[in-house]
Amino acid sequence: MNASIFLSLLFCLQFFYWLVGRRASKNLNGEKDYFLAGKSVKLFPLMMTFLATQVGGGVILGAADEAYQFGWPVLLYPLGAALGLILLGCGIGRKLAGFQVSTVAQIFEVVYGSIMLRKFASILSVISLFMILVAQIIASNKFLVGLGLNNPYLFIAFWSIVIIYTTQGGLRAVISTDMVQAAFFSSIFLLCFGFVLFSDPSTSLMEMPQLKHFTNVSSKLCGWLLMPLLFMVIEQDMGQRCFAGASPRIVSKASLLAGVCTMIVCIVPVFFGSMANVIGIEVPQGGSVLMAAIAKTTNPWMTALVGCAVLAAIISTATSLINAISSNLSSDFDLSFLQNKDPMRIVKGITCLISTGAIFFAFYFDNIVDLLIQSYELSVSCLFVPVLMALFRKRGNFIAALLAMICGAIGFALFRIYPIELPKEIASILLSLFGYSVGEIVVVYRVKVSNRSTQKENL
Repeated sequence: MNASIFLSLLFCLQFFYWLVGRRASKNLNGEKDYFLAGKSVKLFPLMMTFLATQVGGGVILGAADEAYQFGWPVLLYPLGAALGLILLGCGIGRKLAGFQVSTVAQIFEVVYGSIMLRKFASILSVISLFMILVAQIIASNKFLVGLGLNNPYLFIAFWSIVIIYTTQGGLRAVISTDMVQAAFFSSIFLLCFGFVLFSDPSTSLMEMPQLKHFTNVSSKLCGWLLMPLLFMVIEQDMGQRCFAGASPRIVSKASLLAGVCTMIVCIVPVFFGSMANVIGIEVPQGGSVLMAAIAKTTNPWMTALVGCAVLAAIISTATSLINAISSNLSSDFDLSFLQNKDPMRIVKGITCLISTGAIFFAFYFDNIVDLLIQSYELSVSCLFVPVLMALFRKRGNFIAALLAMICGAIGFALFRIYPIELPKEIASILLSLFGYSVGEIVVVYRVKVSNRSTQKENL
């Protein structure tokens, strides 16, 4: 790939993203506008921001790397995200949009009447989202290094532009840039896919997955498919978009359309990863399987465009995560000790600190997909059961929710230390469900005992 072409395109696009974000950041009116875009996001921008949030470094670079080792079964990883979006579209998103809240954690206070549970849920959400953000930054660093651009000044300049427009404009800026970035990376990925198929029709004859291919990755399948799917229900950045939708009907339509688009786009990296293995492309140490395959099968201009598209996908997910984490910290915790300061300046400062911290943490991890799956699993194990129950109950049981979260946390740690035949992800969720059930039984028993005591007193 021609580095000059790539860098010129990259920073031209970065400048354009900054202009779009700067324009969207004008006339912000308080935290509600900053975090929820005035709760007025229409169908097309909502669909595009759903797509941009899910198609990130893990789905693009991570899926291509895994496909290079395991082949087509890796499609189950992006399928989990796509099915999660469809699940939102089938009613979950509509129910989330019905809550008058700004974070998923606030549902614990509304339904279970507990500020403590709200803060605990928010802490878990922040940890998971922060680690996913770190995974996106790792992906961008590995990607640039794999292209031979191992320059810390370039890396810092690249992320500085992202931090500036994300900090300035909040969710309005994020959604505006998401629309541009999602349109760009979707078009380029599909264009590249079509280019390779038409220039070399034999690539379409690659062996499709056989049963034996799935048995080779059976231990990973549950994490690939289940964790992204279930995480969608409790994920703050997705919940934030549901809360920001102009109406529950728009949220349902947008998430359904985004689910279909996500699956279509994600076929491309899995295709190139599988093809790289089949035709024996050698990937340099630390390099990107996706870019190695594209460089081998296309021309320098197409390779440079795909490189920019990959980074656009990473940025779009990262900006969503930054804003979601900032929303959790600002909305779910008491910052009264900063009451003499300008609230918007505090919010923007938190957003900037989160972004900077994630860049430093990124140097301590390496495997993108494994880090993503563990981040999903932590929140899903603790929060999925109580959040799902809260969607179908106006008033929940505090003890049941607390036991579900505690048992889920125990399962997350326990089944890593002492593996069992059942996949650890499912085992942790079942243990959380057990805790919730015990809590319900305890409350029902206490009510019966209380009623009997009242009857005896009346006699």
